Amino acid sequence: MQLGFRRFIKIFLSTFFMQTSWSFYARQGMGFMSSLITGTDRNQKNKILKEHKGYFNTHPYMVSYIIGATIRAYDEGNASTEETKRFITIAQTSFASSGDLLFWETIRPSLLLIAVILGMKFGIIGPLTFIIAYNILHLYHRIKGISDGYAMGWNVIYLLKSKRFTSVQRVFEIIGALFTGLLFTLICLKINYLALVPLTIFFIFLLIKRYSAVMIILALLLLLLIVVLV
Repeated sequence: MQLGFRRFIKIFLSTFFMQTSWSFYARQGMGFMSSLITGTDRNQKNKILKEHKGYFNTHPYMVSYIIGATIRAYDEGNASTEETKRFITIAQTSFASSGDLLFWETIRPSLLLIAVILGMKFGIIGPLTFIIAYNILHLYHRIKGISDGYAMGWNVIYLLKSKRFTSVQRVFEIIGALFTGLLFTLICLKINYLALVPLTIFFIFLLIKRYSAVMIILALLLLLLIVVLV
């Protein structure tokens, strides 16, 4: 079975309203149920209302993966209520943890550091870079989550071990560490911005060669020290 473009768009738009009915009792429960109703046949509306009243909470950008897989289960009609609820219970926790680590603790602070450094030199370019880059990344997961969830069904949870999550997280962890040092250097030591060019090239080389984050940071700090002393 296929989602179809029209139904895909309806589900995609519904994910933006996942938290509009947030409550301490059900968290995102109403929003999740509403998205399922939006994406399934009208004949299944009463069944969804009966089965999905209550608690649901996950990362708002990752919910698309769960919605896509759950809608596929309803389309195929061969999964029991217990199986569906078991998947949702496991998936919401797994995707919440992964999403928090990927976006709140890694991507957002790293992009913010980049934006601050760019803003110091180019003004409005800094915040614009943050807004554009961050929205590209989170919209990617909203869109791919629906299509991959529907295509893979329950197995979508194994995507958490894919490079989409692990490699991107590793890259932004290194970027965050690097730009933390660069921001401190630019503010306190007032190094010329041209000094960033060879450091950036060297950083990219180490990243491609997959050296450890600790080694990369130490190497860059050593180069910064040399630049300062010279």
